[in-house]
Amino acid sequence: MHLSRIVALLVGIMAAPALAAHGQSPASTKSVTAEQWRQDLRFMANEMKTRHANIYHSVSAKDFDAAVADLDRRIPQLDRNQIIVRMMRIAAMVGDGHTRIDPRKDKAFGFASLPIKLYDFDDGIFIRAVGPGQEALLGARVEAVGGVPMEEARGRLAALVSADNQMAARTMVPLYLGMPDVLQAVGLSTDRRSATFRLRKGERRWTVKLASESVDPVWPPDTDVSLVTPDGWLDARRAPQPMWLQEPLTLHRLIGDPGRRFVYAQLNQGTEYKGETIDAFGKHIAELVRTQNPRALIFDVRLNYGGNGDQRHGLIRDLIRAEDDDTQLFILTARGSFSATQFYLEDLDRLSHGLLVGEPAAGKPISYGDAYRSIMPNSGIAVRTSISYWQSGQDHRPWTPIDVAVAYTFADYVAGRDPVLEAALSYRPQPSLLDRLNSASKANGPAGAAAALSAWSSDPNHRYSDVPGDGVRFIQQMDDEAAALAASRWLAERYPRHRDAQTLHALLAEAKGQKAEALSAARLSLALDPNERQARSVIERLTAESPR
Repeated sequence: MHLSRIVALLVGIMAAPALAAHGQSPASTKSVTAEQWRQDLRFMANEMKTRHANIYHSVSAKDFDAAVADLDRRIPQLDRNQIIVRMMRIAAMVGDGHTRIDPRKDKAFGFASLPIKLYDFDDGIFIRAVGPGQEALLGARVEAVGGVPMEEARGRLAALVSADNQMAARTMVPLYLGMPDVLQAVGLSTDRRSATFRLRKGERRWTVKLASESVDPVWPPDTDVSLVTPDGWLDARRAPQPMWLQEPLTLHRLIGDPGRRFVYAQLNQGTEYKGETIDAFGKHIAELVRTQNPRALIFDVRLNYGGNGDQRHGLIRDLIRAEDDDTQLFILTARGSFSATQFYLEDLDRLSHGLLVGEPAAGKPISYGDAYRSIMPNSGIAVRTSISYWQSGQDHRPWTPIDVAVAYTFADYVAGRDPVLEAALSYRPQPSLLDRLNSASKANGPAGAAAALSAWSSDPNHRYSDVPGDGVRFIQQMDDEAAALAASRWLAERYPRHRDAQTLHALLAEAKGQKAEALSAARLSLALDPNERQARSVIERLTAESPR
């Protein structure tokens, strides 16, 4: 949620101690008749339709109503878990991360979990922690579930994830893999109380069947705890916790390291904490930076799942003011950065010289939020609906681009490494894309410029960058027109559905007398956006009748 509520904060405070425990016995769930489930379904659909700021922004009314009607027909033949999971899928169809039915934050689900904790690392989904008696499974990579290869299984589970972008599924799919109620409902298990996995560890491959045990505690309202290990469990990590995972429920953390010349500020939820407002937290950061004059100011929001975005302004101001000639601001982000955290990323990306490091947030610049929580009358399951529209300019990108992308592998986890923090602390300024394009064109002509753009886009550090957007911006500033045309040609071919890339290529090709090339790019741009005036102008100029 974007706007904090007193009730939500109290729930978070009460839930925090429970994270230390493994969980509780499966909750006693209400006995709900088929007709009562139909009443709940109608309630859910009506809440979404009447409260959502624009429920049909990503799904058509026809498809939404068809999904609701299909579930209504099937309810008498479905078990409780299957009905709930189909409700989750309908909520996910709406197409934003705040409109959801979410087992993490709703004890009314009563879905028991397996005695394993999984995480989607960059080299696969691994079992990172196990309950007592499951030690042999620790560190195994999941290759299949219920006989279904992991990539197909991932797709089935991702369809249940309410999301602004693909990063949300990287959080939720491992969670759903540990819930047989969910797996059985999507055909990945024959039993809602157990699941079968094909695992691999080194050269060994084997299959194991696990039974669910207890219901995990609900998550705190706006902090990502997907890497928290219950007390008494065995963790694959063989080293102390890295700094970012040491105290997830300490919402404001400030650490100075004069020896390595950095100040580390971690915001794990966008709210007041122990009497300290976010504004006061910003002032404390600024004071420590003035005292220590660090080379790097680290602002870590990788576990910040939201809060009150309206409280951010003083902190943003102090982070920007802390930058100077010898203090570089780094913003560390991950899939656990969501909701109101997106406001911080947009402000700092737009107003500061800070560099975003890590992986993209689960939010995007233009999104729907402020989840209104409604309780279904019979089952007690909560449905959350986005009631606000948040727009920052015309930025329709799926996430705020990352300046330095960093992989997080299972080996990093085992060793207790934090490659994202290490990348920030070891960062040295790099030539801009414009400098690279101009240098390459001077050395190797137009072909060199196109090759430089291709190499830049292929660099792993830029895998979450806005390659077409950056390409358009910098190609316009290039010194050599022929080299700019070559670079724009590469960009237009590589991103055929990017309107601005096509428009730029049309304009540059027209300027260099390449009429056919210009017309082709302009027509493609206009097909993508019939309101693209520059592309239309190119077509009009090049197809006008010659004067007699």
